[in-house]
Amino acid sequence: MKGNAPEVRVRRPTPQQGLFNKPTVVNNVETLANLPFIMQRGGKAFAAIGAQIFRHQIAFIDGHFHRPGIYEADMGTPLAAVIHELGGGFRKPVKAMHIGGPLGGLVPVSKIDALTVDFDSFAREGFLLGHASIVCIPEDFPLIQYLEHLFEFTAHESCGKCFPCRLGSTRGFEMLHKARTGDYKVDRTLMDDLLETLEIGSLCALGGGLPLPVKNALKYFENELSPYFQK
Repeated sequence: MKGNAPEVRVRRPTPQQGLFNKPTVVNNVETLANLPFIMQRGGKAFAAIGAQIFRHQIAFIDGHFHRPGIYEADMGTPLAAVIHELGGGFRKPVKAMHIGGPLGGLVPVSKIDALTVDFDSFAREGFLLGHASIVCIPEDFPLIQYLEHLFEFTAHESCGKCFPCRLGSTRGFEMLHKARTGDYKVDRTLMDDLLETLEIGSLCALGGGLPLPVKNALKYFENELSPYFQK
């Protein structure tokens, strides 16, 4: 809208000056949607819903569930309840769930009972709740192909301003694609260095968030991924 290049820039996380340097207020849609309830019933009634300091969370679950859709769950709800009660369980065997969007954590099904729908629970287990979307990875889908897709997605979406995201995502995709389609094996040390560079050197959360699901996959699915890596 300003006519500038569509690139990320370093700025304050809560800007007070917006488009054309005019005063601005930043709120998300869910915040504004809750205002009528608070105005009609009061803050105490709203605060009584859910657990801890965060009171609500929206869960988006995909077509691998018997009842896919968008659900509102109270913070602190067991993840198992979202999956089995709201979603009706899996339609086919699933080995992992990508929770919290493309930059969220990759959660193996063995961790379902250890998690509740809140930020602390996910952070404690090394995942990220994010906006609580759940994308399932079936048992018969190659995880190496899914990780390749994540790098490819990041490379495509990168604005290109910072080197770690622009180059790192492309190199990650190239390495995993070669490993999946040929006899090339990814050097694990090189991959770890790449993930660290993306994590600490990217200007925004696109490149900085990519390493988390990759690290989760390398940790929990080492046996499946080991044929594509060399230590």
